Amino acid sequence: MSAPRPSRRGLLAAGLVLPLVAGPVRAAAPGRMVGFLSDFDEIDDAVAICRAVILSLAPDARLLDITHRVPPYDVEAGARLLAGSAPWLAADAVILVVVDPGVGSTRRAIVARTRRGQSLVLPDNGLITLLDATDPIVQAREITAESWMIGARRSSTFHGRDIFAPVVGRLARGDDWRGVGPEIDPKTLIRLDLAPPRMGADGVHARAIGTDGPYGNLILDLSAEAFAGLGWRLGETVPLTVAGRPEPAPYVRTFSDVPEGAVLLYPDSRGRMSLALNMGNYAAARGVGPGVEVFIPRRR
Repeated sequence: MSAPRPSRRGLLAAGLVLPLVAGPVRAAAPGRMVGFLSDFDEIDDAVAICRAVILSLAPDARLLDITHRVPPYDVEAGARLLAGSAPWLAADAVILVVVDPGVGSTRRAIVARTRRGQSLVLPDNGLITLLDATDPIVQAREITAESWMIGARRSSTFHGRDIFAPVVGRLARGDDWRGVGPEIDPKTLIRLDLAPPRMGADGVHARAIGTDGPYGNLILDLSAEAFAGLGWRLGETVPLTVAGRPEPAPYVRTFSDVPEGAVLLYPDSRGRMSLALNMGNYAAARGVGPGVEVFIPRRR
């Protein structure tokens, strides 16, 4: 004798049959994109705590870790990485940036909105500088409303958790940003004083502004367009000087254009000129890093 077949109602109760619905099934709208950039590293729980605060307020947020390996306290590096990554995030993304050597001081905590529509939640210490040059800040507010912060447990040294992350969570879930605090003039926001490369009749004095991830490629503050004005052609060897030492380097498109272990000068993926060793670490091999001066002569 065969066992009785379970009813549809029994299968439905067990979660084995989808219920009938009227009309088409619509996928839930994706949550708002949230980018997170910091100098926290990931050796402790700081990043996870900030993420938890955001998700407790906006559980559908799509969190994207840009990087947490900004050199400690290096606001200029943070500004460079923000400017390089923001164009790839959604136009309405909320971006949390915590590189905050002045935490707990009188520096302002702000929300800044760009012309494209992104909301930046960060300390007012110059982090906006490079992004502002390409996607201008059109509105800004100071974060002063206690109700937008973590509450009475707020510390003086972890504003990423206690001020910035709660604001990000509320923005990500759609709260009206006017509640965060008073409007401030975007012109009053702090910008870093970044001197451009010094162009002269003999060439250009550029500066290394960072290294490319773990590879040690030296990123210069010289754009590929400005370099083109010096007259060098692909394949030619440019008689560079790095930190006062001669460093002749062929001007090429990519790493494999030179033998393994050879130096090269090339335009990187963000349009800046860079120095590298093919299959090697230029910065480590030459003992140089951000801040070093590189002289590139004009072609004669």
